[in-house]
Amino acid sequence: MTIRMAQESDIPELAQLYQETALAIAPHCYSAEQTHSWASFATDNVRFGEFILSGKTFVATDETRILGFAGIADNGHITSVYVRRDRIHQGIGSTLMQTLLDYAKNHRIERLYAEASEFSLGLFKKYGFHVYDTEIVERQGVEFKRYLVERFTLIP
Repeated sequence: MTIRMAQESDIPELAQLYQETALAIAPHCYSAEQTHSWASFATDNVRFGEFILSGKTFVATDETRILGFAGIADNGHITSVYVRRDRIHQGIGSTLMQTLLDYAKNHRIERLYAEASEFSLGLFKKYGFHVYDTEIVERQGVEFKRYLVERFTLIP
C-alpha cells in the first residue's frame, strides 16, 4: 500500500468509493433515508471535487486501485476518512489516520477535530480523540447525529 496526495483525476474513483462505502456501511447505523442522503453527496461533482481538493487529501492505493482516502484542512479539521467497502477492517483506515496525525505533527497543528459518524467514531477513539459534544445536522431534509471529536497533539 502506498499513500499519496489526491489529484483531480482521482475524483471520479473517490466519488464512487465514497458512494459505495456509504451504501454498504450506513445501513448498519442509519435509516434508509439517511443512507441515501449520505451516499448522494458523491453525485454532486462540483461539491465533491471541492471536498477532496480544498484541503490535503491523502489517498491509499495498491496495485489494483484506490483503497481509501482521508482529508485534513490547515486548521486541523479532519474532513474525511473513507475506506473502500471491501477493504474495511484491514488496517487502511488506521494507516490513513496515522498519516493525518503525522501531517499535523509535521505542520505543527495542535488541535485536530472532526464530526464523526456512528461508524467512524471507533477509529477516532482508537487514535486518542474524545467526544466533546454531539450535533444534529440536516442534509437534504434528513437529520443526522454526529459526534464532535478532538485531539490535541504534543508539539515538541
